[in-house]
Amino acid sequence: MIAFLQVVIAGLVTGSLYGLLTLGIVLIYRTTGVLNFAYGAISALCACFMYILLTGPRLNFWLALCITLLFAPLLGIVLERGFARPVLHAPVFTKAIATLALALVLETITQAIWPQLAEVQHFSTPFEGHAIHLGGLYISAIDLVILVVTTTLMLALNLFLMHTRLGIAMRAMADSIPATRLMGASVGRIFMLIWALSAFLAAVCGILLAGQSNLINVQFMDPILLPAFIGAVLGGLDSLPGSLIGGILVGLVSNLLAYFLAGHTLGSLDISNPAIRDTLIFVGFVIVLLIRPQGLRGRALLRRV
Repeated sequence: MIAFLQVVIAGLVTGSLYGLLTLGIVLIYRTTGVLNFAYGAISALCACFMYILLTGPRLNFWLALCITLLFAPLLGIVLERGFARPVLHAPVFTKAIATLALALVLETITQAIWPQLAEVQHFSTPFEGHAIHLGGLYISAIDLVILVVTTTLMLALNLFLMHTRLGIAMRAMADSIPATRLMGASVGRIFMLIWALSAFLAAVCGILLAGQSNLINVQFMDPILLPAFIGAVLGGLDSLPGSLIGGILVGLVSNLLAYFLAGHTLGSLDISNPAIRDTLIFVGFVIVLLIRPQGLRGRALLRRV
């Protein structure tokens, strides 16, 4: 029973990281209608920037964190002005391919500026080596931080979107950009805010993941980007709470499958292989979408026929 609870906690932590990444993905999708495949590269760039602050000028961890969390929105604004704005009215497929190109550009620039990050480096945090023991359960300090930060950011984001003028304008723009313009809201400023906010969330996620694994390089976010996209689509691309739930479900199911399939075989097939686990997750994902194409919390689109 203790082992099962330990796996559940690990799944919630992994899912929280996926869920945090889905929040930024869905924010951009709801307003631009495109999945941002460069989101992982943005997250990695911010985490790499913090690593350089820690190892170059050797800043205090908390000071480096504050500087990075200020740098991230500025990066988001630069990307919105220099990349997203020029392709705003391009076809959806063109914008999606452009984000793939942006990911390659960001990774290339990061590696060129900081070549040491082409190799895996140690990412040190004050939480390293600290843990809480509850009965037979073991919860590392960084895992606890991940759960608290994810919950706090989700609640803060929900309050912002529901109870502030800017948040209401952002939700209105997700439904209709022309109507938002007619109401007097500055669409350009809202786009800029969305990219700044999503870059901030990406930075937080990247720092938390680097802190959890204590490892970082230019491409360290790539492995979790696909599960995050699955979580976003599974929860519903037009629902922030749904995307968070989807991300948590993917992380939880992945860890539970690893637990239940460990050491088992089906004939000559080793079903504990991670590839089998990923295949089962994809199959389940497809089945859910066949039943609810809009996702678990998404709204069905009404079409005139």
